[in-house]
Amino acid sequence: MNLAALVVAIAVASGVLAVGMLFLAILTGAQNARLRRRYQGERLRHEGRVRDNRQLWMEGMAESGQRIDRLLKKPDETRRLLAQAGWRDVHARRLFYAGQFLLPTLVALVALLVFGGLGLLAGSARSLLGLMVLIILALLAPRWYLRAKAARRRERIRAEVPLFINLLVLLFEAGLNLRQALSSLVRDGAPTMPALVDELAPLLRQIEAGADADLLLMETGKLLAIDELDTVLGILRQVERYGGEIREPLLEALDVLQAKRSMALREQVNVMSGKMTVVLVTCFFPPLLIFIAGPAFMSIVATLGNL
Repeated sequence: MNLAALVVAIAVASGVLAVGMLFLAILTGAQNARLRRRYQGERLRHEGRVRDNRQLWMEGMAESGQRIDRLLKKPDETRRLLAQAGWRDVHARRLFYAGQFLLPTLVALVALLVFGGLGLLAGSARSLLGLMVLIILALLAPRWYLRAKAARRRERIRAEVPLFINLLVLLFEAGLNLRQALSSLVRDGAPTMPALVDELAPLLRQIEAGADADLLLMETGKLLAIDELDTVLGILRQVERYGGEIREPLLEALDVLQAKRSMALREQVNVMSGKMTVVLVTCFFPPLLIFIAGPAFMSIVATLGNL
């Protein structure tokens, strides 16, 4: 019993020490961010008001979340997923990194308090293993959510590509160049292509600021990793670099895209037909047999019973 109490005390003390070290890391990150802003010449007062301390805490947690991201050795993947999910601004990235730090910290603290209070950690390897699994799941949950959100947004962009091609054909036939066409789509295309317009808006701002359109289109295609959109952006790159006719390549790309979607729909219909056959056999066919053969079977049973 004394050994069990000693194990619980050591586990709780270790948890409190770990939480203290994590909060110390938050304070250190906030202090580093403050010193970096001072070094870069950023003012701590804006319009006569002191910078909010909650934002400093948020920056400190974001710094700790970035350290966890580097510990997982996937910072490049995180930046790519954040861009695919549409979280390009500083506030959204800061919230993600803060959540990546805060969620496993809270889960570890609550699990240690609950398990330690109930005495489940004493002499139980299964409880310790469960605690480790909870912490690992909490550590990986933000990345799983980010991957799911990025995948959903990529699907929305993929669904908007055919309309994007048709609008490009109309705009180029009207005599607009690439910059004017993108500007028109960003200005008027948000109700019909919200996800794609969110990607085109920063691209247009950088082009208008003097950046190389060819390089930006190539980086956008690689970043989003959508084959249909990458094909369209490749056509725009070739026209921007070498000039020439753009209507025919875009229409050919649209035909190929529609053929792929038609094949995908046929595959879905075939899969759905197989599933419906299974449902028919398992759910509809037995009641039908009972309804049809039931009276005859009951008559045969009654006749044999009379014999």
